[in-house]
Amino acid sequence: MGVQMYMIGVKDELTQETSREIQRAVRTHDGLILMVTRTGPLVALEEAAVGALADHPLVRFIGPVSLNPRGFAAQRLEAIFSENLNKQITITHRAPEESLGQ
Repeated sequence: MGVQMYMIGVKDELTQETSREIQRAVRTHDGLILMVTRTGPLVALEEAAVGALADHPLVRFIGPVSLNPRGFAAQRLEAIFSENLNKQITITHRAPEESLGQ
């Protein structure tokens, strides 16, 4: 199954605490936070993990989202997603001899 973009809506008001809790749940399922909105986060997540997140006690709904690449704000949203992903993904650089086990 592939990674898709999903919108997660919270059951009550989104607070810093509920946002952090949902973000922890997303990361537990190897998901990434693309952006947080007033109603909940936009995430990149494997399809297989959607059911587990839908059952989370703070989640009201989770649904797929797609962007129109020619849409008015698509480029700006993609830039925000990219910036947020860069904060979550650490790429370690190894010297060639390290990768060969020398």
